[in-house]
Amino acid sequence: MQRLPEGTCNGFVETALGPVHYVRAGAGSPLFLIHGGFGAWAHWHDNIVPLAQRHTVFAIDMPGFGDSCDAAGGSGIEDLARSVWEAVAAMRGLLPPELRGRPVDIAAFSFGTAVAVSMGLLYPDAVQSLLLINPPGLGQVSAEVRAMQARAADTARARGLRSGLDITLRELMVCDPALATPAALDLLEYCVRNTRFVSRSLSRSVSLRPMLSRLRMPVHVLLGEQDPHQRHELAQRRAWLEEMLGSAQVSVFADTGHWLQYEQAQRFNALALDYFGKRCAGQQPERQA
Repeated sequence: MQRLPEGTCNGFVETALGPVHYVRAGAGSPLFLIHGGFGAWAHWHDNIVPLAQRHTVFAIDMPGFGDSCDAAGGSGIEDLARSVWEAVAAMRGLLPPELRGRPVDIAAFSFGTAVAVSMGLLYPDAVQSLLLINPPGLGQVSAEVRAMQARAADTARARGLRSGLDITLRELMVCDPALATPAALDLLEYCVRNTRFVSRSLSRSVSLRPMLSRLRMPVHVLLGEQDPHQRHELAQRRAWLEEMLGSAQVSVFADTGHWLQYEQAQRFNALALDYFGKRCAGQQPERQA
């Protein structure tokens, strides 16, 4: 078990698949954090406590990841969404009575954004808003990403997992080399070693654009300017998202890679608190540069 951030606790809720693990902090309106592929709650290591200033935060390990039960064999996006929602419903039962019936806010990262969007489509009356970080399914996967992932896999086989993850951390996850620290590598290694559900092919097959267009709740999308998943088509993707969601609902973080909420934790936490705070108050959030 990766060491928990100070001020948090962890636990499990029972679902039809088995126990689902979460890390929890804070009080107030419920905010659920959904990690990415090859991930776990630790994708949100630097965000849980700051967001708990105003929310009851649950960082979930999806089935097949982290310390949760395994996912059902052959699970698709909607299958995962239903399983995660069952866990969310159980976690809502842990809230004070006056908060249990409130619609929830969800922040999701990478592959987890496809699961979160599916949850929004399946349970529109129970999801208040979505904050999506570097989602897949907006266009073609770049040749740069495929080459980097192949090189990281070859290195992991030849020199060990941590050596391969070091390539992933430096070339994909963060843009600032100063953030490619042993501590960051520890978080990634914990996530990958505890992943049983391999999501890459599913992530590459999802088409998020038509799904986003059917959502009924507010959505804000964050893109890393230097995320290799996004930068080869950044202008086109940003333009499409702004046309569909509104220009105030798309933010591009300069000099930022894929793991945006870690690399730009302070900026991300401020934006998320502002966005979800204004959603609770029924206001439109301001665009963040």
